[in-house]
Amino acid sequence: MDENILLRLRVEDLLYLEADLLDRWQLDAWLALYTGDAHYFVPPSDVDGDTASPETSLFYIIDDRVRMEQRVIRLGKVGAHSEHPRSKVRHLVSNVRVSRDGTIIRARSSFAVWRSKDITSDVFIGHYLHEIVERDGGLMIAKKTCVLDMEALRPHARISIIL
Repeated sequence: MDENILLRLRVEDLLYLEADLLDRWQLDAWLALYTGDAHYFVPPSDVDGDTASPETSLFYIIDDRVRMEQRVIRLGKVGAHSEHPRSKVRHLVSNVRVSRDGTIIRARSSFAVWRSKDITSDVFIGHYLHEIVERDGGLMIAKKTCVLDMEALRPHARISIIL
């Protein structure tokens, strides 16, 4: 089989696993998919999310690995009022495109994330930009950017789940 097809299949498996872990609220296992120097970004919806920089724009979320760990701990606590009881979520990932840039594997995919809580359902739509590295024969996520293809967070007004 073609090497590019195999790489895309491996990356798709990783992205589908990530979505499944988030759907099942397995946040510690989700975090284990990330490198020790990973980043998780959600740029604002009023800029080009593909090129937005935290140095020039105020991001909705800009987490390094330590903040990702704190987010997972916080979401697991009863004191996380916005997520207690936790939301029901469903992450759909599609249109996965993969390219290799030296040692970095770049993946772009479309997403729709449904969040249901308190008799309300919201949907977040957009595309992911993943930077993936090979470690010990497997793939790990070094950076994830969730670009929202929405004009605003209304009626959501907040992002209390992991996209």
